[in-house]
This record gives sequence, structure tokens and C-alpha cells, in this order.
Amino acid sequence: MPDDALPQPWTTPMPGAVRYRRMYRDALGRPMSGTVTFTGTTGHDTGDVAVPAAPVTVTLVDGAVDVHLPADTYSFAAALRTADGARTADQGTVVLEAP
Repeated sequence: MPDDALPQPWTTPMPGAVRYRRMYRDALGRPMSGTVTFTGTTGHDTGDVAVPAAPVTVTLVDGAVDVHLPADTYSFAAALRTADGARTADQGTVVLEAP
């Protein structure tokens, strides 16, 4: 029996999604690594895609989180690591408004 196919990533943003970009650097300007978890307050339905208000986790690439999310108010929690290996965290709320 063949193996199940791996899920394919969605390569284009969903209709109505808003770009959110945030950079994380240490005190020397070096990019940090880690993850950021976003939790929205409202589910969305584009007709073809249902997006529940469930947490999603994104990995930083070169110190940046760069995502497209449906317009909503999100809480975020970042688990970060400096270039020297020290751990730190960041959290807050961000409001993404439809263009």
C-alpha cells in the first residue's frame, strides 16, 4: 500500500488576509530564533476555506515572523533564543485590519 501523500502548503494568502511582519533581534542586532504562536478571537469563512479561531505557530526565519492572517485581533506569544543561546519571551496583542 502506498504511503499517504504529505500535505501541501498553501502557497498564496487566503482572500482578505493581512500581512504581519515582526523582527526579533538581540542587543547586538543579531537575528533571534524561535517560534511565535498567534491566537485569533474570531473564526472566518471565505466560502472555500473555514478558519477557526485556533492557535497557529510560526517559526522565525532570520529573526522575522512574516505571515498572512485573516483580519482579527490576535494575542501572540513568542519563545525566543538569542544567537548566544539565551532564552527569552515576548507577548502581546496585535490588531490586523482588512485593507
